[in-house]
Amino acid sequence: MGLRTSVIVNGINNLSDARYCAGMGVDIIGFNLKLDDQERVQPNTLKEITSWVAGVKLAGEFLRARPDTINEIASEFNLDYIQLNIPYLIDEIEEINLPVIQKVFINKDTVESELLEMMELYSSVVHAFILYSDDFDKVDETNAPFLADICKRFDVYIGFGLDKGNINTVLKKIKPTGIGLQGGHEIKPGLKDFDELAEIFEEIEEA
Repeated sequence: MGLRTSVIVNGINNLSDARYCAGMGVDIIGFNLKLDDQERVQPNTLKEITSWVAGVKLAGEFLRARPDTINEIASEFNLDYIQLNIPYLIDEIEEINLPVIQKVFINKDTVESELLEMMELYSSVVHAFILYSDDFDKVDETNAPFLADICKRFDVYIGFGLDKGNINTVLKKIKPTGIGLQGGHEIKPGLKDFDELAEIFEEIEEA
């Protein structure tokens, strides 16, 4: 199966999600590896998942870990990307051995010129940006021009406000590098409700 845009699915914490995403043609699956987070994926679970999936790149999601710690974990689990969920210093990013995806939060108070200045500063040391928001429930006419302008300038994944009703408009009008979706917990081991992800995948499946 092929998808019409690049897709990252973050928060993968079980084999069901990982295998489903790999089978659907997702490019990158991300694992919560934040050192002080109770929801962090445990090493034995991560090894099980990575041993069973193929054809998909692996990303570790970090919050405040030191670059040397990130590199050690990345090497141990054969990660392909590092996702930083807060801004690191540029010098710190340059110490990371793998391509970095930088998470960026936006809200209704975000000043576009300041955001663009920050992204310009980081663009030479990161592989791509992934945009999140707790403020915007949807990508719609209120924020689409702002997002389209950012996507013209940088490699950006839209990681919020997407559903089956707006995904095609987002791809056509905003033209991001890709989209970011979220995995979730299993109902019980081996049983997973994929309805929300499936609806979006169905819309962006190549004809």
